[in-house]
Amino acid sequence: MAEEAIFVKREDTVFLKKAIAKTLYRRNVDQPKISEILKLSQPMVSNYCASNEKIPDNILDLAEKISDRILSGQTTKFHTCVSFSDKIVEGNFYIARKNEIISDENNNIVDNLTEAFLLLKGKDISGLLPEVKVNIAMAKEKAESSADVAAFLNGLIIVNDKVTSINGIRFGTSKHLSSLLLYLRDSIDVKAIMNIAYLEDLGSISFSYGYLTKDFKLQENAKKVDVLLHKGDFGIEPCAYILGKNAIDVVNKVIKIKEEIK
Repeated sequence: MAEEAIFVKREDTVFLKKAIAKTLYRRNVDQPKISEILKLSQPMVSNYCASNEKIPDNILDLAEKISDRILSGQTTKFHTCVSFSDKIVEGNFYIARKNEIISDENNNIVDNLTEAFLLLKGKDISGLLPEVKVNIAMAKEKAESSADVAAFLNGLIIVNDKVTSINGIRFGTSKHLSSLLLYLRDSIDVKAIMNIAYLEDLGSISFSYGYLTKDFKLQENAKKVDVLLHKGDFGIEPCAYILGKNAIDVVNKVIKIKEEIK
């Protein structure tokens, strides 16, 4: 997932920290706290706050906006950027890993996962929740590694057996689901997967199912299935994996399974 970044010229970085320090101090943040936020010594913060040096108006405006975000609880980090461009890079940008560079396919996957989350949001999925985190992963058409598979960062957030929120979507996360999905794609036409609790009453569901071996390999008869079951092993919880053509397809199957096992 791309991260927002603000680029300033090297010669303006001191001005910016000085302006943020003065702005925060004016807005009743004490100097020890400012020192912690800006990763500066307290004597330096004291000097900044007492300074009467003229600061460019554009830096003052930027300092106000950054201070607003700091005071709202957002974390601010300062980094040095090395650029090989002849152009001066300034302003607001988004930084992404190479595999996260925005493309139509990446956008479609993120949109699909987002819609899948919204379908589940607020729904009671008690009885389908494993002890481990629940997640959904979706692969690119020509996925070669986990970097080509998107999932919810840190999984779906569940409160009182209901999906409530997410921490964003990122390619290259959820290593277990992505590696399993990539393996399954060699034998099954599947592009998305979700983990849920092990299903005991298989006779009540209308989907085809098969089994995985202890080392998460397909059993010979499990070629065209909607659900794969893993019976667990020492230190590994029994689990079910819902398969689909995309994340929305997977979630619709989970919702139907929930209705059928009531």
